[in-house]
Amino acid sequence: MGASLEYHDNVLHCVEPDFSAYINPVQIRRMSRALKIGYTAAIESLKRSGLESVDAIMIGTGKGCMSDTEKFLHSIKEYKETALNATHFIHSTYNQLNGMIALNKKISSYNMTYVHRAFSFEHTLIDTQLLFAEGEAQHVLVGSFDEMTQEHFTVKKHWEYWKKDKISNLDLLHSKTVGTIAGEGSSFYVLGHEKPEGRSVAIKHVATIFKPNSTDIKQAVNRLLEEQGLLPTDIDILICGENGNYERRSFYHYMRDVFSSANDLYYKHLCGEYDTAVNFGFWLGSQILKEQRIPQNMEMNSNVWSVRSPLRHVLLYNNYFELNHSLILLSLED
Repeated sequence: MGASLEYHDNVLHCVEPDFSAYINPVQIRRMSRALKIGYTAAIESLKRSGLESVDAIMIGTGKGCMSDTEKFLHSIKEYKETALNATHFIHSTYNQLNGMIALNKKISSYNMTYVHRAFSFEHTLIDTQLLFAEGEAQHVLVGSFDEMTQEHFTVKKHWEYWKKDKISNLDLLHSKTVGTIAGEGSSFYVLGHEKPEGRSVAIKHVATIFKPNSTDIKQAVNRLLEEQGLLPTDIDILICGENGNYERRSFYHYMRDVFSSANDLYYKHLCGEYDTAVNFGFWLGSQILKEQRIPQNMEMNSNVWSVRSPLRHVLLYNNYFELNHSLILLSLED
C-alpha cells in the first residue's frame, strides 16, 4: 500500500498497468479498457495464488463495460438500426469478462456474473460462501470491475450524484456540500474453503440491506454481533464507505456511535464512488489485517489514535446513496 495520490478533478480513473504483460497482443486490440483492467486484475490474482485453475469464477459489476455499451448505442442511432457492428454489443455484455477468463485459462467450472448494482460484489461473496458450505468448491476466483466514462459521468451529474465544484479527493471527507466524486476500479481474489498455513484473513459475515431505516440497520448490526459472539468493543477497525455527501451521513454517524471504541477509517476519497467501490474497501481491510498497519490518509481527522495490537476484527460498512447498505466482517486467523 503506497502513498495516496491527490487529484483535483471530480472523477478518479484507474492507474493502468502494462496490459501487454498479461494479454495476448492479438486480443488486446479488440478489448475495451474495462475488460483489460478487469482481466489483468484477475490474472494477477491467479498468478499470486499459485493455482493453475479454480473451482468457480464469481464476478460482480454494477454497469459492466460502459464504453462498449455507449459505442453500440451510438451506432444504433447513426446507422438507424441497420448494418450494426456486433463487436461492441458482444463486448458490452456483463459476462464478457467471465467468459474471457474461463476461455483463456481453460476453466470450465461454475461461472457466475452478478449485476446487482451496488450489491454486485457482496453477492459474489455470498454465493462463494454457499458453494463452500455445500462442498462444491475449494478455491474460487472472486472480484468485480466497473468503469467511469465521460458520458456516464455527465448523465449522473444531472441527477446531482457528483459535486458541482472541483475538489481535492483528500479533502472530500471534510466537504460541506452535496454530491461526491466518481471513480472506477477492479479487484480480484482467490478465496479458499480451508485455512492456509500462517496468518490469513477470514470472511466471517456478509449482509446486505436494501433501503433500510435506522431500526433495520440496528437489527442487522445486532444479528452480526450475536452470530459471531462479539461485542461492539471487539471491533478494532470500522471502515466506512462515506463519500463526502454532506446530506447523507446519518447512518455513518450511527455506526461510529455503536463502534465508538474502534478506529474509524475511510476509503472512497481514494477510489471515488461507483457501484462496486466496496471491493476497494474490502481489499484495504484485508491488507490492514494481514500487514497489521493502517495506511496513511484513511482517517477523517489528523489526530493520532492508540491502535490495538494485534488487530483482529475489521467491520466494513458501505452505503450507496442510502439505497444499498452492506456489512462485511473480516477477522484475522493465525
